[in-house]
Amino acid sequence: MASSNRRIVATPNDSGISPSRRIAEELEQQREWYDVTLSSIGDGVISADMQGKVTFLNPVAESLTGWSNEEAQGRPLEDVFRIISEDTRTPIENPALRAMREGVISGLENHTLLISRDGREISIDDSGSPIRTGDGVFLGAVLVFRDITERRRGDEARALLVGIVDSSEDAIISKNLDGVIMSWNIAAERMFEYSAAEAIGQHITLIIPPERHHEETVILGRLRQGQRIEHFETVRVSKRGRRINISLSVSPVRNNRGEIIGASKIARDITERVRADQERARLLGIEQSARERAEAANRAKDEFVAMISHEIRSPLNSVLGWSQLIRRGSLDKDAMDRALESIERNARAQVQLLGDLLDISRVVTGKLRIETRPIDVRTTLEAALESIRPAAEAKSITVDVYPGPAGNLVTGDADRLQQVFWNLLSNAVKFTPNRGHIRVEIRRLDSYIQIKVSDSGIGISEEFLPYVFDRFTQADTSTVRKHMGLGLGLAIVRHLIELHGGSVAVESAGEGQGATFTVTLPVRVVRDHALDFGRAGSAVPSLDTKTEKIPLAGLRVMIVDDEIEARELLTAILSTQGAEVKACKSTAEALAVIEEWKPAILVSDISMPEEDGYSFIKRVRMLDSEQRDVPAIALTAYARSEDRMRALAAGFQMHVPKPVEAMELLMVVTSLAKRLRREVK
Repeated sequence: MASSNRRIVATPNDSGISPSRRIAEELEQQREWYDVTLSSIGDGVISADMQGKVTFLNPVAESLTGWSNEEAQGRPLEDVFRIISEDTRTPIENPALRAMREGVISGLENHTLLISRDGREISIDDSGSPIRTGDGVFLGAVLVFRDITERRRGDEARALLVGIVDSSEDAIISKNLDGVIMSWNIAAERMFEYSAAEAIGQHITLIIPPERHHEETVILGRLRQGQRIEHFETVRVSKRGRRINISLSVSPVRNNRGEIIGASKIARDITERVRADQERARLLGIEQSARERAEAANRAKDEFVAMISHEIRSPLNSVLGWSQLIRRGSLDKDAMDRALESIERNARAQVQLLGDLLDISRVVTGKLRIETRPIDVRTTLEAALESIRPAAEAKSITVDVYPGPAGNLVTGDADRLQQVFWNLLSNAVKFTPNRGHIRVEIRRLDSYIQIKVSDSGIGISEEFLPYVFDRFTQADTSTVRKHMGLGLGLAIVRHLIELHGGSVAVESAGEGQGATFTVTLPVRVVRDHALDFGRAGSAVPSLDTKTEKIPLAGLRVMIVDDEIEARELLTAILSTQGAEVKACKSTAEALAVIEEWKPAILVSDISMPEEDGYSFIKRVRMLDSEQRDVPAIALTAYARSEDRMRALAAGFQMHVPKPVEAMELLMVVTSLAKRLRREVK
């Protein structure tokens, strides 16, 4: 060890102790004092002489190195104090030797391990200092080192926590109880777009939208009570104003005395999850709406089946009942007239029902077509008015018509527009009570014609008004409803008007307040001067006029139909006009007699067993006689446009749908007869 800087001079004294002895005693006392001091400190101390030999180890050094002071003295310092780099596992130069060589204090590198005598590895922190006299003479060096294993562990734990915090995808923020931000990790920088330097020291309301500032008051109040807040879903705002859906967890932070001094907040961005939840909710809503619509459609289908069953059976009941009474022959003349009137009325109702079903089928498949030509709306409307007038008079309903000026031309299908007006007018009559009032008005509005049909009837509720023109919908679908029907007429009306380039709307002040239907059609732009406006869209001339000009007397007509009732009916219709009729029950029978009987006109059903009408007419057209050119009329219950086209393509000249109107059949036969007579001339 280095000696004191005092110079000791041997001089006599009064105690009689020689100066040399006194000096030796003082030196020994100082040495003991140094030994006690070095042994008492908490760091390990090792001293070495100029040759690098160990001269002293204090107890701490003994414990750490595993060498006792007596065993170590005189041994090379590198044997007793073996150190390596923790990172490279290579030996490190002893700082005491470096201190002696360079004459300065030398510290250890970071991450230095001391290898003890028994092979233990101890993290240490140390330094080496040269020992010199007051005159600057080097006597050796001293090492001072300490075990920093626990500190290293703490540092590593803290570094690990810092690494975890910084590598977290969640924003981790700490604040004091005043709401001032104390720490701000990298994820918080990414999420909220503020750097740590910008955020630390600011109040936490930096990222809270103004309308949610009250949340911070509640959170701080709960923290002061020591409560945790788990997965609180809220909204925060970034530096650029972007609103972020987050899930927030907040925990109180305590000091070593257990006092709450702040809070740690973990914020997770759940924007995508919220969007996914919203999308899921939207899709669920769509699915639920679709399911409800499907269920409603299913109910509507069941109701429709029930209604159509009723609507078909009710007329058939009257037809069947009166027919049975007629067959018994027990009816007088008045009763017979009522029976025939009822049968005809109900048969026509059936025809109307089937017509609506066919039309709505064409609407659904997009095959409903119109044949357009210039027509006068007023003439078409008058025809529809004539058809509903008897029903209105039966209920004492007043019908006021304001037709407007003549010559209101549109481009359209006269028959289909008459169907539209008939539907609207018949509905007005149906839903208007006795002694009610109906108003029909035609007005010109710029380039449009507007037809209004208003009634003083039962009206339409506000809830049902948006669905008036939907298929199979009725305000009352119960079994006790007063007004029958399938709910198809207005759906067909809307489609037909749209095909004409127009629109239809309905208004009603509510139940019991009547209703107004408004049809708007575009006016025809170009006027055809060759057109007789007075006759545009007029009805076909009467049967009597036609038959007077071209009587059917002596005209041979062959009927081919597998149903006996149909054959008898057709025979009766044609025979009453003087035609000579031959009825055949099959195509085979007809082909067997056609060459011999030589009909002038063929009337054949299409749907027949064994061989249908298409095959029959093809075989007729292949005959080797003049009969191959006989004009033919197809009768069919299939009334679609494609059915008509197929019949004409097969070889028929005309197509008449069932049920057969007597007047229509006679007019068709008359037309063909007129053509034959013209060809003969």
